[in-house]
Amino acid sequence: MKNRLVALLLGSLFLVASMSTSAQQAMGKLTVDIQPFTSEVTLKKKVETTLKSGGLEWGAKDGQVVFTMVNKRFVNFDMPNFTRYGSQTTIDLPVGDYTVTGIGLIPSTGFSPEKILAKGAYFNEKIMSFRIEADKTSTITIRPVIQKNATFFVNYFMPELLTKISLDGVTSSEVSIIEKNEKSLPWATYTGPLKFTVQ
Repeated sequence: MKNRLVALLLGSLFLVASMSTSAQQAMGKLTVDIQPFTSEVTLKKKVETTLKSGGLEWGAKDGQVVFTMVNKRFVNFDMPNFTRYGSQTTIDLPVGDYTVTGIGLIPSTGFSPEKILAKGAYFNEKIMSFRIEADKTSTITIRPVIQKNATFFVNYFMPELLTKISLDGVTSSEVSIIEKNEKSLPWATYTGPLKFTVQ
């Protein structure tokens, strides 16, 4: 009788542990769909061809998805994905709430990468939010486009990243995740965890 009770208790504990592990490992999918590059202004053929062959570096972990126009070696965040314009990448992510951050760069001349970053790079932290649901796919769709009204992007051939997120047929409003605005955090004064600094 005692052995049967112990066995019953162990079985129950195993079941609870299994359920807990299963809950912790519940997964969904994230698809990052990068639309083909377009421009609202006329570009030289060589420039247009070069831009169309580009893409975006990005990573996702710990409730964050980060897209960067800054070389990833200067960013303190894993960026294992490179998705070309006109293609898409799908990864598995744990169920939960996520935010989107864009790291932008207005190119300029400078004697070192650090000076160029200090002058022109910035962070748009947590500019969008979404949820990963179990056995479902959330989709981030990005339209890279050079717009007529974005003078500094036109001069330096840097596209806006017009972004929307969809899940279960519900789609968010489109937002530029690298537009520099009053909420953007300058690289030079940013003290958050996404900037890689050499000690």
